[in-house]
Amino acid sequence: MEFYKLGIEVTGKNDIVCHYKDDLGIQQYEFKIGQTFDRWDGSFKFYYDKSEGEVPTDYLANDMGWFVVSRKLKTIMETLNTKIEYFPVDIIELKSGDSLKGYYIANILRVVDAICLEESDYYEIQTKSVGTIYNVRKYAIYESKVGNSDIFKLADRQEIPIFVSERFKKEIENNELTGMEFYEIKVI
Repeated sequence: MEFYKLGIEVTGKNDIVCHYKDDLGIQQYEFKIGQTFDRWDGSFKFYYDKSEGEVPTDYLANDMGWFVVSRKLKTIMETLNTKIEYFPVDIIELKSGDSLKGYYIANILRVVDAICLEESDYYEIQTKSVGTIYNVRKYAIYESKVGNSDIFKLADRQEIPIFVSERFKKEIENNELTGMEFYEIKVI
């Protein structure tokens, strides 16, 4: 099976880009590391300026780097093999105060130890506090370690990128969802 690194589409000329005003003490990494989050109270908000972009995509770009998804994308992901927490989030237009309904922060909890460093293109950074950090330019993974996961993150401090299966990609294409790009990765 083929797998892909999921990216935000950068070619949309008029797509909404969300910004936060107050992080309410929620650190940027908290929805990137594959761990459950139990402090969501619904008060966090994203904002956008219609003059900078007004097209709502199914994967919304945002300055926290979180996986912000439409109800339509959430519904599709719920049919696939993964483990994700969803937190409803308000998306508010700065000037009018109008709110986009049906958006969620998707916190991907499935983390697999499947990276193949021997076939990846990377370099190492040595730190005193953490030890070796791998900065990966091109990923390779062991298919047998991914199992049948459709949406996942990698272990070994590689949790930030989102990886998806060919099944996920086909569902996105078949349903004409927007805001996503797919970068094929090497599968061993």
